Amino acid sequence: MRPLLNEPTMYAHPTDGAAPRPLTDAERARTRLNRIVAPAQHPDSLTRPETQAASAAPRRPRHGAGKREGFRLGWGSWLVIEILVIAIAAAAFLAWPPTSACREQEAKLGFYAGDTLGKCIRRGIAARIDDADQRLKMLLRGSGR
Repeated sequence: MRPLLNEPTMYAHPTDGAAPRPLTDAERARTRLNRIVAPAQHPDSLTRPETQAASAAPRRPRHGAGKREGFRLGWGSWLVIEILVIAIAAAAFLAWPPTSACREQEAKLGFYAGDTLGKCIRRGIAARIDDADQRLKMLLRGSGR
């Protein structure tokens, strides 16, 4: 069986021309360790000479590379912003129709004694939330059919 390209051979080759002797386990482990540690000690030995020359040349900036220097947020901040946007949109969806209806009622007819614009808006928003709740319940009840 032939040894792999990076595996140490099973025999030490003496320089004086004598017969090769088998490697000990310690010598085999040392050569493997040296093979693992060598790239970390000499990172340039992993690249070809033409690649080293090309990497030494100054690089051109990529198209649009310098445009991201301004305001940047992480994914958690963007998640919070998206949740806030959805909450604001939902609040506007729930609050806008009752608010405009109550203001219109105030301008045309007025309110009964003890009723105010704030109470009318709260009552309208509560009615819209109850309506949405009932619709979701009916949707869930009918989903099993």
